[in-house]
Amino acid sequence: MTSFTKQLWHPTETGLLIPNGSVFEVSNRKKTNLLHVKSRGKEIEDLYARTGLTMAPTCGLAQLIGNAKAIADRWLINQTAGSSMIDVFYAIYLDRLADAILPLRDVPAREKYLNALTTGDLDCFSRQGSYAKNIFWELELWAILLRSCPSVSLQDPPDILLTLAGGTIGVACKKIYSENNVEKVLSEAVGQVEADFSVGIVALSLDELVPPKTVLRVRNKMELDRFLHKHTDEFVARHERHFRKYLSSGRLVSAFVSVSVIAHVLEWKVQFNNARSSLVWTIPGLSPEKEALLKQFRDIAVV
Repeated sequence: MTSFTKQLWHPTETGLLIPNGSVFEVSNRKKTNLLHVKSRGKEIEDLYARTGLTMAPTCGLAQLIGNAKAIADRWLINQTAGSSMIDVFYAIYLDRLADAILPLRDVPAREKYLNALTTGDLDCFSRQGSYAKNIFWELELWAILLRSCPSVSLQDPPDILLTLAGGTIGVACKKIYSENNVEKVLSEAVGQVEADFSVGIVALSLDELVPPKTVLRVRNKMELDRFLHKHTDEFVARHERHFRKYLSSGRLVSAFVSVSVIAHVLEWKVQFNNARSSLVWTIPGLSPEKEALLKQFRDIAVV
């Protein structure tokens, strides 16, 4: 995992983050602690074992689970001096990973996804592209949609299939590793949704465009939302011409744009959290039927 000086990503300042505390909550405001994350890591290990898979101890996912176990055990015996805030940040990230991985327990074809997660870099603080990160984004969005739409399924191609009232939506999931490759990514997405779906959506993760090795520090939720919204809004503004070019014909008609970070929210009692902001961009002039399908998607995906 990454070794670095704890930096802050802030609209107006950059500085050092002073280690403080071992309890946190995720962005849905559910209070949790390090023992809970350790337990979720064990659930991931059990899922691999039940699937007949062995997780190499050197893979990124195994290291994240090992980190969560170690800091939880140190916390239990009041030896937290052996842990740093970096360890806590990685535990927060493991909780996010678990949200995407554990729903696979009900997926018969889960083996290929579980295998993929152990084949490359999963470090949320590095900016190294990997197949494992690509698969994680597919699973993360699928798990988010699954909470409100039980009919959503993993299907390749495109990546995700939603069966809704009035038709089907095919979703191609893409990580953006460089803004220089946005056109190429959109072109690939067009190819992924050529099958017989009512409409197609490309889901873009901007996580890798966040400055590396950083934590976002803001005063409160209003500032957190404003800053993350600005990040997605400005990306869309910079690349709207590409959206109009590749989403102007055929079935691919909309883009779901999302960014996730670990945030330090100063006014929250529990200050360190996973945070996400998402938006949906749609080409104008769609038929009422397609607009109705996309509205259902927005209601499910943009929480």
